[in-house]
Amino acid sequence: MAALKRLGGVDQGIGTDTLLLHGYGSDSLSWLLNQPALEPLGSLHAVDLPGHGSAGADVGDGRIDTLAARVAQAVDAAGLTRLNLVGHSLGGAVALRLAQDRPDLVGSLALIAPAGLGKGIDAGFLDGYPELDDPAQATALMQRLVVQPRLIGRVLVARVLAQLAEPARRDALRRIARALRDEADTLQASADAVAQIDPGTLPRLVVWGAHDAINPHDAARLAGFGGQTVLAPEAGHLPHIESAKFVNEALVAFLQARAATRRDAALP
Repeated sequence: MAALKRLGGVDQGIGTDTLLLHGYGSDSLSWLLNQPALEPLGSLHAVDLPGHGSAGADVGDGRIDTLAARVAQAVDAAGLTRLNLVGHSLGGAVALRLAQDRPDLVGSLALIAPAGLGKGIDAGFLDGYPELDDPAQATALMQRLVVQPRLIGRVLVARVLAQLAEPARRDALRRIARALRDEADTLQASADAVAQIDPGTLPRLVVWGAHDAINPHDAARLAGFGGQTVLAPEAGHLPHIESAKFVNEALVAFLQARAATRRDAALP
């Protein structure tokens, strides 16, 4: 099962809970620069997806529908519903699948470079990440994620290598990488299914780094997805880290607008 964590914030009723879903190879700590901006808006939660962080290495077949089902199981166990989902990359694909399979759990979508909506995830990055075993190799691969190479420092690289050294971690990530690579059509179909939902019913925001080299944005597909799209001009695949202020402002404005719409709908 995914590991669900309460990060903070104030409970303001059903529909105000936000759930953060991290990207491939990452974990819930990737949201540290976003957490302070989001906590005032309601209860804030994050998951470690199966195969990542504290969730353990059991990923089943590694497919997106399997990961989404594990997240739904954790959310159901916590008694949460109508969540604002904020998903990055792999987490974005999981969020899209949840919107398709469990619409009762999803009140809005804020997607950051989501798998399934771009031009396709770099297979070399997916396959190379689980095989990293020395700092120079890890630094070179991880710098492809960003526009500012200085962000990939020694402490981060050491943490990634320590996680990869944990039992069964590499095989878990290999399974997920294989699913992301082989299920490209399925991921796109999931995004297309969500695109058919009226944005008034399912508000959505997509944020992308203008210089994303791992999963480049696709302007035509984004236009067809509906909702709002913003490009972070000085960011790669990690805009919520590289351009945290820019992304935080977009997320806060989106979530505040959803809250205002929800309050207006409740008025007699």
